Amino acid sequence: MFLRRVFLLSILFGAVSWALHVRDLLPRGFAPIVSALTALFHGDGLIQSSLGAIGGVLGVDQEFDYVVAGGGTAGNVMGYRLAEAGFKVAIVEAGTFYELSKPVLATVPGLDVIFVGSSQNEAVSAADWKFNTASQQGAGGRNVHYAQGKCLGGSSAWNFMLQHRPTTGAFDKWAQTVGDDSYRQGSFEPFYEKTMTYSSPDLTKRPANTTIQGNEADFAATGQGGPVQVGYSNYVSPWSTWLEKGFKAVGLGMQNSFNRGKLLGYHYALTTIRQSDATRSSSVQFIYAAKDRGMQNLKVFTNADVSRITFDDSKKATGVEVLSAAGTRYVLKANKEVIVSGGAFKSPQLLMLSGIGPEDTLRQFNIPVVASRPGVGQNMWDHIFFGPSYPVKLPTFTDIEYNPIKLAAATGQYLLASGIFASNGIDILGWEKLPSQYRQRFSPSTEQALSQFSSDWPEVEYLGGNGYTGTFSSLLAQPATGKSYATILGALVSPLSRGNVTIASTSVKDSPVINPNWLTAQGDQDVAVALVRRMRDIWSTADVQSILDGPEYYPGTTVASDDDILNYIRQSLMTVWHSSCTCKMGTTDDQSAVVDSQARVYGVKGVRVVDASAFPFLPPGHPQSTVYALAEKIADNIIKGGK
Repeated sequence: MFLRRVFLLSILFGAVSWALHVRDLLPRGFAPIVSALTALFHGDGLIQSSLGAIGGVLGVDQEFDYVVAGGGTAGNVMGYRLAEAGFKVAIVEAGTFYELSKPVLATVPGLDVIFVGSSQNEAVSAADWKFNTASQQGAGGRNVHYAQGKCLGGSSAWNFMLQHRPTTGAFDKWAQTVGDDSYRQGSFEPFYEKTMTYSSPDLTKRPANTTIQGNEADFAATGQGGPVQVGYSNYVSPWSTWLEKGFKAVGLGMQNSFNRGKLLGYHYALTTIRQSDATRSSSVQFIYAAKDRGMQNLKVFTNADVSRITFDDSKKATGVEVLSAAGTRYVLKANKEVIVSGGAFKSPQLLMLSGIGPEDTLRQFNIPVVASRPGVGQNMWDHIFFGPSYPVKLPTFTDIEYNPIKLAAATGQYLLASGIFASNGIDILGWEKLPSQYRQRFSPSTEQALSQFSSDWPEVEYLGGNGYTGTFSSLLAQPATGKSYATILGALVSPLSRGNVTIASTSVKDSPVINPNWLTAQGDQDVAVALVRRMRDIWSTADVQSILDGPEYYPGTTVASDDDILNYIRQSLMTVWHSSCTCKMGTTDDQSAVVDSQARVYGVKGVRVVDASAFPFLPPGHPQSTVYALAEKIADNIIKGGK
């Protein structure tokens, strides 16, 4: 297995290196062919070996208006928008540019499957925090590798680049939960538009029937959106078009847009892939934009950990203590506020290390209590997925791993910003509440628990996996049978199980203790078993049966009883990497709330948490767009308030 990985990566790296070396020797007419490969390393065209005018001076005490702890999905938006408004801002990031710490793999959409598996052997990238969960009862006792981005861009540099918005009911629930109508759909949606620029599909590389015309209406007008690119990828797998037939056969309807408050149904996915060169577009685009604009009031500190927030006697944040990679400590003073944007694991860790959190935990580690907030690190929501894999008479990712000729051909196509590497590997999505025939074994308590979700909130999501996933130990672990494989992945998007995060020590260098508690709620178990039966029925539709090359390969047809199906799920489930709500937003009378509707931390002054950890709950589907929108909204609140 290891040798196959080395072989795959060596061929791809070799092709990339060759293109970079010969590009200057090629005639001018060949320039477009190699521009995509150049972009693998160059992001928006310039390798960021130096931050130039926006580079922070490491190791020296300095003073700012705002200090943003974490240069991830939300943090880069916050830093850029506040600097754009004229404030003096620092962004402090523990990693560096992912083009440097995860070259090629982070930039090529089709390589997003590498080093994200559940095995601890997958935790090898310098751009990964290398988190592992505590032993999970609901996951067969496994300690699961939980990839998260340790780099500028954060997990927008690691995710599967899927873009959509929540349902109308989810927006309403957010507003009701936090007591603030500005989170209703009509008020919140403009902030979704602010981050992104939409590009129409390239119909020379993608069939017209795998797109929807009119998506432009869901995004800002040309020239008015943000630097993150969104659109349809330049490749659609044959498997996705057959899965569409399966969706239709079982009664799923086509949804015209996943950005208008509706998700129930299916369609092809929008992604944050830059269409022109088929490369990932992440929140690091805000850093590139700041550099291009010469924003000297924004300073970016890389390879630097915020070890704690400092406070004065009135519990007003005064700044942060920073620990450099070399072990040097220095202070960045914040005259106005500290913005915590470390993600669902690092944000609660930083609050606890700074004296904000459950009092028993703080006293256990002899951390002086600044604010007793029992909800810090609690209320963790996450999505999990799993799914049966079948051999198919279609080309899939499996072919590339074992066939060097096909790998070389795919690499050649990618030079033209097309082919399998130009896609994130998940081209089509579907959502539904499970039909009545699959709910027969739901207990009354399960139905009651699921009733808390609005009528437009799906219970399950389907993702077309263009390859074999198995136990998720490694997504490069394709079966060596000579056949191609495909998977329907099913995700629980109305999860009932809740996890938690806590600290392991007083050092920011030590990973927090992560306990997602996946599949511990009986309701989640009931839905998961029913979901497997539903996915098998999709596989059994006439059109999908016509492209099968044998019976179900994993888990296999002998896994048939509820108990056997549940055991298979426990052994193979994987996070969808949507951890959230560990510093949840809520009202003053909610003792588990950590921040108010403007993301201000209760019990102290001058600290906000802006990232997925601040969600009051996890909306259905993929949270990337909502993280961006929340950052845009809170930045706008701060700027308009002049604070």
